[in-house]
Amino acid sequence: MTEAVHSQTQRSSRQNLSEEYSQPPTTASKFYSLLDEVDSEFIADQFEIGKYTAKHDFENHLKIGVFEGIHPSDSLAELAEKTATHNQLEEMAASTFSRHTNDRDYRAVVRVLFGLLHSPQLYHQRSVQRKRLERLDRAVVALDGTNLALTRSVTIPSEFDDDEVIDEINPGNWGLKFNLAARVDGHAKQPLGMSVTAGETREPTQFDHLQDDVEVFADLDSPIHVFDRGYLDYDRFCALKEREKDFVCLLQSDSRVDVLDSLQDIEITDEAGTRHVRDDLIELAETGETFRRILFEDVDGEEIAYLTTLPSANYDPVDVMDIHTLRTVIEILFRELKQYTNIENFHSQSVNGVLFELFCTLIGYVLIEWFRHCHPLRGGVPEAIRLIRTRWNQSLPVYG
Repeated sequence: MTEAVHSQTQRSSRQNLSEEYSQPPTTASKFYSLLDEVDSEFIADQFEIGKYTAKHDFENHLKIGVFEGIHPSDSLAELAEKTATHNQLEEMAASTFSRHTNDRDYRAVVRVLFGLLHSPQLYHQRSVQRKRLERLDRAVVALDGTNLALTRSVTIPSEFDDDEVIDEINPGNWGLKFNLAARVDGHAKQPLGMSVTAGETREPTQFDHLQDDVEVFADLDSPIHVFDRGYLDYDRFCALKEREKDFVCLLQSDSRVDVLDSLQDIEITDEAGTRHVRDDLIELAETGETFRRILFEDVDGEEIAYLTTLPSANYDPVDVMDIHTLRTVIEILFRELKQYTNIENFHSQSVNGVLFELFCTLIGYVLIEWFRHCHPLRGGVPEAIRLIRTRWNQSLPVYG
C-alpha cells in the first residue's frame, strides 16, 4: 500500500512539473527575457552590493525598479502589494525597496543598462535597422534636454560625507534637467546615455558627458550628431570638426559669417509653393574654421539656417535638412517617457535614489522596444505598455 501511494505521488509530481513547463511563458517573462544577457550578480559584486549579505536580492530589486518604471504606483505601499502578486517579482517590503534604492550605488544600474545596449541581440537589431535605411548609411545620434517636474524634494549630499546635505532641489521652479543622447535612425530610437542636473542648468554643460556615452558603442563609431539651438557653442563646433565628428544643428539665420563660396542655389517647387535653398561654404564668425551653411527660405519668406560639417559631395542640402529632422524622434522619446513611465514621479528623495529610478526606467524602455521587436504590435510603445500591464501574469494573445 505504501509503495502504491509513493508511486502515485511520483506520477503526480512528474505531471505537475510537466504541466508547469508546458505552460506558455507569461508576458512578464518575455518582457524580462533580455535581462538574462546581463550578469547582474557580477555587477552587484563590483559595486559591493553583496558586501555584507550573501543574499543581497539585487536582481529582484532591479526587476522591481524596472517594473515600477513602466507601471508606476501611487505609493511604495502599493508597489509592495504588487510584488506579492506579480510574476517574476519576489515580495519586497516598501521600506526595503526605499532603503535599497537610496543606499545602493546607482552606477550598478547604469552598468546593467550599458550591458543591455551592448548585448548581441541589440547590436544585431541596430545593424538590421541601419540596412533598412534607403539613403542614410550612417547612424544618427540626437542630443537634447528636457525639464522634469518634481513631486518631492531631492537632497544633494556632500561628495565627502553622505550625511551632509549641501543643497536641496524643491518641487516647482525648473525641477530637474534630464539630458539624453539617443540613437534616432529612421523610426528607431534608443537611449544611449543620460545625465541629470538642476533644472535651470543649460544643456551645453552636459554635451561632453553625453558624447562620452555615445563613443563606447563600437557600431556607432562614425555617427552624425543632430541637436538644436540649446547646444549653440562656436568653440564646440570647432572642436567637433577638429575631431572629425560630423554634426547638423540649427543656427541663427542672422549669425555673423563670411561666405567663402556658393555651392548651390536652388528652388523647390511643388503644390505647397516655391522654397529657396542656398548652400554656402562659410567661415563662422572669427573662428577661422569653415563649415557648410544651408539657408532654407519657406513659402512665407521665413528663413531656417543649418550648420553642418557633412561634405557636399555626399550630402546635398535636402539630405542635410532631412537628417536634422530626425532630431524630432528624441522629442517623441521624451513625450513617451513623460506620458507612460514614472520619469516624473520618483519615490526617492536623494540624488542617488532618483538616478537609480531613472536608469531603471530607461532599462524598462529598452526592454519595451525589444519586446515590440519580438512581438510586433499595433499602437507602438503605448500599446506595448498597456499590454504588458494588463497581461503581466498571463500569456500573450495570439494574433493572425
